[in-house]
Amino acid sequence: MVMKRLGAGITVLMLGTAPLAAQDAAETALARETLAALQTLSFAKEREFCGFIGYDAQGVLRASRAVQGDEATCLADLPEDLAVTASYHTHGGFDPDYFGEIPSEIDVEGDAALWINGYVSTPGGRFWFVDTRAMEVRLLCGLSCLPMAPDYRKGTNGPIASKYSYDALVRKLQGRN
Repeated sequence: MVMKRLGAGITVLMLGTAPLAAQDAAETALARETLAALQTLSFAKEREFCGFIGYDAQGVLRASRAVQGDEATCLADLPEDLAVTASYHTHGGFDPDYFGEIPSEIDVEGDAALWINGYVSTPGGRFWFVDTRAMEVRLLCGLSCLPMAPDYRKGTNGPIASKYSYDALVRKLQGRN
């Protein structure tokens, strides 16, 4: 395990020279709890909410305070008081014209650039893990395992697989399954 300082007091927890390989059970539980608590607010405001998960100075795993983004993006500063292991974010309210039921390639690229993994919740209540070592996304629990947007319409984004490689994700989002 390596602590990498990115400047201005920002530290990222790393394993060797690659992102953390797999989600830890405690980290996954914290991400799920955090995203479940944000879903209703995200739907009501029709905005993404995001933040980070990591270890504080006492070695306690915790989530940073969520930041409000816009309809399709969310940018949070890396917290100075956490050794960051993962990001988390909601996908906002339901929009039939937006492919919100799977993480986007930008979600994967953003986490990979920081050498961390990520967690994403969707309007349909899906809970995803972004594995940046494998460069894939995996469904941790499906439709309605987290709170669902009240106006969510099943099937709008077509069939949803339980796992996508980065390349398959890009093809899916471009409509080239």
